[in-house]
Amino acid sequence: MDDSSRKEPFRYVMNQPITCWLEVPAGNVGPGAGRLTEGMLLDLSRSGCKVRTSLNLRFTAGDTKLIIHFQLADTMLQFEGSVRWGWMFGLGQFQYGIRLDLSEEEEERLLRELEIWTGAARAESL
Repeated sequence: MDDSSRKEPFRYVMNQPITCWLEVPAGNVGPGAGRLTEGMLLDLSRSGCKVRTSLNLRFTAGDTKLIIHFQLADTMLQFEGSVRWGWMFGLGQFQYGIRLDLSEEEEERLLRELEIWTGAARAESL
C-alpha cells in the first residue's frame, strides 16, 4: 500500500519560532494597515502558516488580507495570504492561521528555502 492518502503538504514546526513581520496592505481599513508588525512564525507549509503577534486584526474569516515577511535561510521572503482563523493567545497576544496565496514560482522558491533551512537545521544538530 504505497499510495499516500495525505492531501495537505507537510507542515514544518519551528522548534525555535522565527521572527516575522505582518503587513496589512495600506488600502485596508483597520489595525496595522500600511505598517509592519512583528510576530513569531510557529509553523509553515506550502499552503499556509501559523503566527503569533500582538496585532489584533479583528478579522472576519477569509477577507483579511495580509503580507507576511520572514527569512528561513539566506533570502528574505514575502508572501500574500488571508487570515483563516484567529484567537487571543494570552494577554495582548493573538494567534492566526494564514492561508498563503502562492504562485507556482513563489511555491518553488518557498520549497527551495525550506530545503536549505531544514538541511542547515540538521547540520547544526549533528
